[in-house]
Amino acid sequence: MCMLFDQWMEKIWFKTPIVIFPQPQDVRILKVARRLTDTGLARALLLGNQFEIRSFAETQKIRLNGVSVRKPIHFTSFDHYCRDFRKQFAPEKKIPEIRQQLQQPTLFGLQMLWHQEAQLALLRPQAFKELLSQWSHLLTDGQHMLSSFSLVWHEQEKQLLAFADPYFYPRPTPEQLAEIAITTAKNFQKLSNQTARLAMLSFSTRGSASHPQIEVVRQALTIIRKKTPDLKVEGEIQFDAAFVPEVGRKKAPGNVLNGKANVYIFPSLNAANIGLKIVQTLTPYQTLGPIIQGLKYPVQLIDDTVCEDGLFKQIIVALNLINA
Repeated sequence: MCMLFDQWMEKIWFKTPIVIFPQPQDVRILKVARRLTDTGLARALLLGNQFEIRSFAETQKIRLNGVSVRKPIHFTSFDHYCRDFRKQFAPEKKIPEIRQQLQQPTLFGLQMLWHQEAQLALLRPQAFKELLSQWSHLLTDGQHMLSSFSLVWHEQEKQLLAFADPYFYPRPTPEQLAEIAITTAKNFQKLSNQTARLAMLSFSTRGSASHPQIEVVRQALTIIRKKTPDLKVEGEIQFDAAFVPEVGRKKAPGNVLNGKANVYIFPSLNAANIGLKIVQTLTPYQTLGPIIQGLKYPVQLIDDTVCEDGLFKQIIVALNLINA
């Protein structure tokens, strides 16, 4: 996996993307901004009050030389953004009201992405939640569904997996589950250069049980096969049958995965969260996520539990998905 991260870093090294942090008063963010700047991988932009941000960094003994720290209103493009925002999204509002709104770092950062003057924004949970509740029409295009996945890897075995979950839809419909599966498969292939082999997980394997929740998985499988007939996918299937060849041959003879699934689609947020926590706690596998997918613009969520190194790697992954 270290080799894979090195490859991902090489792909973006000379593109020098701009990465926005609208809520930078966080030690992890400041350290990652420092690291991005020192490595030359990206230009970190901390949006907010310069004095407050620099004072906080000083108390944490983090140098910000070479890191851009600016208030939205200090950008020369601010007035242009206001006029454009009104024209595109809020013609009923007056310019003074829009100027007030765009002084919010999160919304201004979104406008930078819209104008392609930045390549990625990372938000802490509260800002992400507020953005979705107030400005969801700016983030989604009506064609793709917001979802997420985590990367799971074993360093010694050099094995990379994806665990997809309905992060924003705790109990997805068949259509939603199918969309999550297809999107995750595409993104996994972009990152890994491997053929995606999907396991539609359930507590049943090929009809070994009957339940309304299993029916959701079966219907999702039908939708996937109709939309993407070339995709290697099996379901409904239990985890052991998808992961262990011997178990797969016994429980699901002739299945296309042969115990080598690399993309696992969990049927509910409940199952996904439990499964991921078990992996993190009891196994040598490492995890990274959530990686947000399905948005119109490249916005990622900074999970409360992610460490500095995890956040750095998350940025590398997100930039590779943009440039793939």
